Amino acid sequence: MNYTKLVREYCKNNSGAIFDVSKLKDTEFAEVPYKTLLKILNRLEEEGLLSAVSKGVYFIGEKPVDEESIFDEYVDNGKGMFVGYQLFNDVGISDYFDRQIEIYTNNIKSKQKSVGQYFLKRVELEFDDDIVDLVALLEILDAGYSMKGFDFMACKKTVDMLLQSYSDSSFQKIVKAIRYEYSTIKKLSELLDANSIDNNCLDIFESTYKSSIR
Repeated sequence: MNYTKLVREYCKNNSGAIFDVSKLKDTEFAEVPYKTLLKILNRLEEEGLLSAVSKGVYFIGEKPVDEESIFDEYVDNGKGMFVGYQLFNDVGISDYFDRQIEIYTNNIKSKQKSVGQYFLKRVELEFDDDIVDLVALLEILDAGYSMKGFDFMACKKTVDMLLQSYSDSSFQKIVKAIRYEYSTIKKLSELLDANSIDNNCLDIFESTYKSSIR
């Protein structure tokens, strides 16, 4: 088999996408020896068919990685979500601009990796709408008043809206995948109780981390 032709054709058919070696070496190119694949990628980079953006990650084409390609690869279709100040900007509760953009994603194999200005962290969740809303709520509560550029009234409105998406089943999935501070969960419990929303979030959290909570 002509391995170079196989990789070249994949690149031509996926122009504008992300080429993540750690993922594709076991899927699209499982039959290609790993060292051979790396040599082919170096050659295609020299030809301008690929552009390296970080170790083991390429952009297929000549233009730099943009948000659309990152979104398609690591966020769209339940693969992840923006967190940190990108999330806070998107929901309108902070106007602080952070040059590093954080993403939780289930579509990387390593625990974390950087792709240009994007910092990716592996989180074993299927990011449906309910999970995304509840993670967003927890991230906001976790940051609290330490958030730069904090807009209190906008935050209160957003938190009140996100509380309505709470369910014990979603919460249980999230706390198994992301470790939050006990104080964050206690704040969540207080807000849910104040809004008469049934929950067992403290019990679920304590059961999940009973060996480490004092």
